[in-house]
Amino acid sequence: MKLDFDKVRVLAVGSKGYAAVMLRTVLNAAGLFRLELVEEPRRALELLCSDAFDVVFIEENLQTGGHPFALAARRNKAVVNPLVPIFLIAASPRRLDVEQSRDHGISDVLVRPLSAALIVRKLSQILTQPRPFIAAPTFFGPDRRAKTRNHTFSGPDRRVRTPRKATISVGG
Repeated sequence: MKLDFDKVRVLAVGSKGYAAVMLRTVLNAAGLFRLELVEEPRRALELLCSDAFDVVFIEENLQTGGHPFALAARRNKAVVNPLVPIFLIAASPRRLDVEQSRDHGISDVLVRPLSAALIVRKLSQILTQPRPFIAAPTFFGPDRRAKTRNHTFSGPDRRVRTPRKATISVGG
């Protein structure tokens, strides 16, 4: 099913100069034209408090800091849509970075270089099958169990966890 992105409102945070041009080009190639680019996370939070956006892309760099922005977007009571999908764009995230992003309410981490195909795939997935949100005293954000949610395979080829201490017998 091909989605029509004509009505999707996008907020892109932290892009400037060449990075902003590249992000706009990739988003336009994916069919996203209702795009608001802002450099400052504070201004982006103000926009989220006054307008409804369908998706947010934030560049991870020293100036923007995607995690504090995501926490503020999720917890600020004035935000119009606190369930808005937030994608963090990073150059080379480690597993720990992805886990921390997830724990701070970021919907998904996208690795540069971005392609229009990747944007379309991720947006289609998140707009047609949105993750449930968890509201707990120490966490508000998308369900962290995304990989286990739709996988109920129990056939004969299902992987079996290998015990940590395997007994090896050497014939002799």
